[in-house]
Amino acid sequence: MSGFYQFVGTVCHYTTKRCLIKATMICLPVVYRRLFCGTPQLRLRKDTAVYQPMLPAPCFITDSQWAYDVIEASALSQLSDGHKVVIFHVNPGCSVLIELLLQLCDHEQIAWEPRKLYTEHLKSLTEISEAKFAYCKKSFVWDNQMKILNKVLPSNRTADDATLHAKIVGNVPEMYILIPKLVAILSRSSKLRLCQFGIVEPILIVTGSEYRLLTEAEHFWHNFHYGKTALYELLLSTQLLKTVPLSAFNHTRYVLKGTRFDYDRENLYIVRLLLRRDIDSICSDGDVVGLMKFLRTISKIRKRRIIPAMERLCPDIGITLLELGISMMDRISDIPLNMWPGIYHAVKTSSNFSTSPLYNIFQQMCDV
Repeated sequence: MSGFYQFVGTVCHYTTKRCLIKATMICLPVVYRRLFCGTPQLRLRKDTAVYQPMLPAPCFITDSQWAYDVIEASALSQLSDGHKVVIFHVNPGCSVLIELLLQLCDHEQIAWEPRKLYTEHLKSLTEISEAKFAYCKKSFVWDNQMKILNKVLPSNRTADDATLHAKIVGNVPEMYILIPKLVAILSRSSKLRLCQFGIVEPILIVTGSEYRLLTEAEHFWHNFHYGKTALYELLLSTQLLKTVPLSAFNHTRYVLKGTRFDYDRENLYIVRLLLRRDIDSICSDGDVVGLMKFLRTISKIRKRRIIPAMERLCPDIGITLLELGISMMDRISDIPLNMWPGIYHAVKTSSNFSTSPLYNIFQQMCDV
């Protein structure tokens, strides 16, 4: 076998030196990759261009009359009893909603908009708002420090964070990233400063498809590959405030993209997210983040049979699952969502959990 490698190495060295061919391992059939992996002359060619990830187009309101209706329906301009209101805008785009709120109320506002297209306009709003508005170039879902809060909420103020009411207006397509972060904030399980606020109120503008996922999570858990549906069903309740026609928003491919199920393609939905009132009975030890990590893990293997899969993740948990009424033939997707908090509690209290692969997976996952 070593002679074979030497022969291939000689041929590759000669042909590449004479510039007759460019050898690349990626073009080889899969069956032969194992044979050629020992030849140092074969290298994967790397593109010199730096990969720049494309940010999804934001979904924001552009019609001023509909913006006023949204403000009225969601009570954005109203005062809060005993609390000072601060409005957070996630990807506000051309800022029609922000400008109208600056005219209607004195609430402090902060915008997170990473897209350069709207930078100049947001800067101009900052200059004319007289310390009522601040702008951050980062994405809200990745801004862990949130130092921008200090520009609107000065350090010498007498009130503490518990007297503040944060209204988060989410105009984003990255719902799968934003909503878990909001759940952690609502449950006071996040390290963000927002958890110290007296009231946190997420008001999101979602597509018809996302609204169905939020309100019919049990159905989609069984039939489709949507990992967050378990989180929606177990931890959140959704309050519909208003439907707004698509013509009131900027038109984006994201809004009109096809999916595997039917939904309203003519309107967007203004919803208020709330943490379930019986959250303490679902997470008896208050470990919301741990349950979210658990749901994220099992969502990736939903087609597997639950007992063999869970035995690999946490050895000797199979007997406990049998006692909970789960059979050897049940798949993860067959288990009703309301059973998973009990399964998580059984796994976490297992004597083998601290040395299990599942524990190591949790340790490697970043906090939501």
